[in-house]
Amino acid sequence: MLALAGGVGFAGVITYFPLSFVGVGILIVGLAGWFLQDARGVRFGEITHPTEPGMFSGVSIRKLGMWFFLVSEIFFFSAIIGNSLALRTRAPYWPAPGVDSPLNIPLTAVNTFILIASSFTMVQALKGIEKGDLRHFRLALLATLLLGITFVSIQVFEYNKLFFEEHLTPWMNPFRPDLATFGTTFYMQTGFHGAHVMGGVIGLTYLNVKAWKKDWFTQQSHEGVELVGLYWHFVDVVWIFLFPIVYLI
Repeated sequence: MLALAGGVGFAGVITYFPLSFVGVGILIVGLAGWFLQDARGVRFGEITHPTEPGMFSGVSIRKLGMWFFLVSEIFFFSAIIGNSLALRTRAPYWPAPGVDSPLNIPLTAVNTFILIASSFTMVQALKGIEKGDLRHFRLALLATLLLGITFVSIQVFEYNKLFFEEHLTPWMNPFRPDLATFGTTFYMQTGFHGAHVMGGVIGLTYLNVKAWKKDWFTQQSHEGVELVGLYWHFVDVVWIFLFPIVYLI
């Protein structure tokens, strides 16, 4: 449902904009069904439906689905980065990093460290629940959420400064028309990544709420933590590529 919503929504952006609202509608229906199941007590648990014997033997269908989703995300970000690099080769002007670029490299470097650190705390959260140490699990999970919120907050602060003070917009403006192509590619790449981080923050918020519910996550039943962790690590890896490409090269 979520994939269908994304496909229809983006198709609307490219072709006929009102179609995007159909995508939003499908997204709402999908999420509503998800939350309805959650309210009824349906949860990620032990591997109850393993795949057929073979390459993915012993891997749950949910985890396999998450891996397929992440592969599609690799295609998605590869297309965005590739398109941005192609536009860069045709742009009449491109700001040099650390010279005439409006981007705050030191601040973003700190933000990069924060996001990488959140991957470490996510690993610690998974280790905690695997060992049955709820205190370690909850503290590490809370730390991951706080680090994720910090990353998004710093990015919002940077966007505000770039947009209103540096006149870096995703379209041509009369103040800095030379930055039009650079601005478009910057917001396209970092904006979609930021949206993915925000999605991860929502998932982490859900995990943190459920972590304090008795017997929701146990040493034997914690696949939801692992799946959100896979997504979160993917978001971190993407940023490790985006930071040098957008800010340093």
